[in-house]
Amino acid sequence: MQEFASIFKEKYNSALISDAAFRADVNLNSAPSDLSPISPHMKMAGPIFPVQANNDLVSILAGLHRAKQGDVLIITNPITEVALIGDLIATEAKRKGLAGIVVDGFVRDTMELIDINVPIFSKGTYPVGPLKLPQELKGIGHIGAKVKLGDFSILPGSWVFGDADGAIFTSQSDLPKLFEEAEKAYQREESLANAIRSGASLGELLDIESFIKKREANPEADFNQHIAQLGRAI
Repeated sequence: MQEFASIFKEKYNSALISDAAFRADVNLNSAPSDLSPISPHMKMAGPIFPVQANNDLVSILAGLHRAKQGDVLIITNPITEVALIGDLIATEAKRKGLAGIVVDGFVRDTMELIDINVPIFSKGTYPVGPLKLPQELKGIGHIGAKVKLGDFSILPGSWVFGDADGAIFTSQSDLPKLFEEAEKAYQREESLANAIRSGASLGELLDIESFIKKREANPEADFNQHIAQLGRAI
């Protein structure tokens, strides 16, 4: 399965995977829009190892310890202003060969995290860690079980793909079908981009005037169907 991670990081992006899921009728969930990489150049892909932190640093450390090489550690938490990870956790993630960390919350030691260069997604930064919280705000976390991110649930073993546009999640069983369609979309988009670079008009390549006439006659005309019939993707 790790070949899917390599292909994504070397060739695809989250936007293309999202489009491919639509065309392949594969269920895909997107992380909340305020969750983004701490550096726009970071890309990650891999099976997830989930932790529901409950402001419990011990659970985060245990999840990090149990996650395997190539995993993406997903940390969810109640809405509290607290930094769930810092440079030491990122350093250990780098040593273990984790593919990334997604923090549904805040991080600290930001410049060090960028230098360590493990892909890390978060909602932002905050200087205070969970050990410094009042006792009434601390709980006991859950490791390796289903977690909630935004409006959807994530099961252990699901996959995440992330880059500057955000993070998306899908089931492992859908990866072959998803990547088959992603390669088709990649080839079509590359062909279209090369034609534009060579001087062709995007409007002409997509036969936009013809579609406008179709839509005037039928307001429910489907542009996805139109460009598919042309062998295009956008």
